Amino acid sequence: MPTLRGQVTAHGEPAVTAVVELHNSQGDVLDQVQVDGQGTYIYHLVPGRWALNVWDAHGHRGTAMVEIDEGDDDTIVDVKLDEPEGGHQ
Repeated sequence: MPTLRGQVTAHGEPAVTAVVELHNSQGDVLDQVQVDGQGTYIYHLVPGRWALNVWDAHGHRGTAMVEIDEGDDDTIVDVKLDEPEGGHQ
């Protein structure tokens, strides 16, 4: 089964409090995982179109779309979190 993995960063550093929310192509939430101490996450997924919504405890947010094709083994999608609206925290 193909893997989707990556690192979540904010300000160039691992976002160790980040949560990665997985959505299917219809927009349904399928799962949420907290990243590890290096800001990394991993999912084992079937081929298809997937969306990631990511946030951390400081209000930083990020998103990513990914297409996993038949025959893909390992897809890497890193997510850089943006500043929360209203300024720096």
